[in-house]
Amino acid sequence: MIPRLVLMVAALVAPLCADSEQVVTNVVSTLATALSANNPQLFFQAIDRKIPEYAKFEQAVEALLAQNIVACTVEVISTGGTDAAPTAELDWYMVLKSQEDYNIIERRRTKVTIVLEKQGKKWVVTSFSPLSVFAPMQVKP
Repeated sequence: MIPRLVLMVAALVAPLCADSEQVVTNVVSTLATALSANNPQLFFQAIDRKIPEYAKFEQAVEALLAQNIVACTVEVISTGGTDAAPTAELDWYMVLKSQEDYNIIERRRTKVTIVLEKQGKKWVVTSFSPLSVFAPMQVKP
């Protein structure tokens, strides 16, 4: 009787457990959408404030969005980690168009690694590397 009860409970609870790949996809989608919509507030809702160099990270993203029109797409290359702390390698692609001179365009493609953690009811990024993907645009004379 007990083994049957355990199986029934497991069958009921399994769909409630978050699939780590779907969790990663949802968070990454939020990040890319926020950047493309020039919405740093939405972007940082998905980032843990305890992330190393958070203030520098926040300043870089806000400056990038203030100076450029950003089109961002992100593809999940691989996922790993645990259900409690999923990790992902991402193909992070951005097209930056200067708001001062629409002829100045920069394309960036970077392999990014993130770690997620559930805090309360939502998943947040607790590690993001490299942060240099958000460096200021380099205007060449």
